[in-house]
Amino acid sequence: MKIGIFSESYEPVVNGVTVSILTLTREMRKLGHEFYVFAPGVSGHVDTENPTIRFPSVRTWKARDYPLAIPYLPKLTERVRHLNLDIIHTHTPFILGRLGLKLAKKLDIPLVSTNHTQYIHYAHYFPFAPKSATRRLIKNYMKWYYGQCDGIIVPSKPILEMLRSYGVETPIHVIPTGILLDTSAGPEARSAVRARYGIPLDAKVLVYVGRLAREKNMDLLLHSFKRLTRGHKNAYLMLVGDGPYESGCRDICRDLKLDGRAIFVGPVPIKDVARYYIAGDVFTFPSVSDTQGLVLWEALQAGLPCVAMKAGTAPEMLVDGEDSLLAENSAGDFAAKVDLLLTDDALRGRLSEKAVQNGSRFHPREMASRVLEVYESAINHSALT
Repeated sequence: MKIGIFSESYEPVVNGVTVSILTLTREMRKLGHEFYVFAPGVSGHVDTENPTIRFPSVRTWKARDYPLAIPYLPKLTERVRHLNLDIIHTHTPFILGRLGLKLAKKLDIPLVSTNHTQYIHYAHYFPFAPKSATRRLIKNYMKWYYGQCDGIIVPSKPILEMLRSYGVETPIHVIPTGILLDTSAGPEARSAVRARYGIPLDAKVLVYVGRLAREKNMDLLLHSFKRLTRGHKNAYLMLVGDGPYESGCRDICRDLKLDGRAIFVGPVPIKDVARYYIAGDVFTFPSVSDTQGLVLWEALQAGLPCVAMKAGTAPEMLVDGEDSLLAENSAGDFAAKVDLLLTDDALRGRLSEKAVQNGSRFHPREMASRVLEVYESAINHSALT
């Protein structure tokens, strides 16, 4: 097959959508399939993974790290026509997703879309309208957009239920992203990363990997960590990533007097992120808005027990009391769960062993096989309509 991928997020941007696309294309190329990626242009970046068509882009004040595509290229329709695509697969319902939909309809190409994001949790990025009105607009748009597709992929059952609650009737397939983290760096990476940031080898280190964004519940994480530092004088928190709320996080850390204990690592290349998991003892995941949380798979594979919320998709991915601990959405309960792992070495060890076992239960090869079935189903669906 020849597949066209349309996505706002792609290399060199590091996030779950990029990881999902790269994982899928790598596995499906092994099966003989071809991919062409349509993504925003990034100055200075050289594409090596897939043939990529880059659009002019701009940076916005709300999301400086995410280039916003200007969806126009000369003779684009003809260029896409000459690729003889069998499927168009969008990974956003907005600018490039809308363009992918337009081209699919114009060229009579079956359309599949993956929903990666609970967009209603991002209503605060539109400050000029009431949140209730923004959320209603988003829900209505989701119903319309996904109603135009021949098939939909979601990473978890709660997202399927969310789309159904919006009135989406298109066939929906639950397919988590398979992840294989390279943990071969081992103890050397643990000591090297700690040394780089002045963290003692005997310290207890919490790790957060992801965007520093308000919807990730960062306030709760930082206030929970403040509680922990009162009883754990050798506890540190490594924040791996950046985002629009980084300055807000730094302000909170300053107000809570966490300087030197909360370490802002910044963005890390995908190939190097395993080193930061290996350097930690517990993975912290405060988000209630993620559709999947690929970082949870990665943390488990690195042997890190997770503390996450009893909300969103974490309960579907983690086994409470077996490889992780789930907390209520409160700073007190979140801190208490982390404290239990930091205090009880035997419990942390048992959860760590089980984390490694459970973290690899969904292989990228299985993901690719199931996505291929969705493509074939969409082609058949399109032929009948």
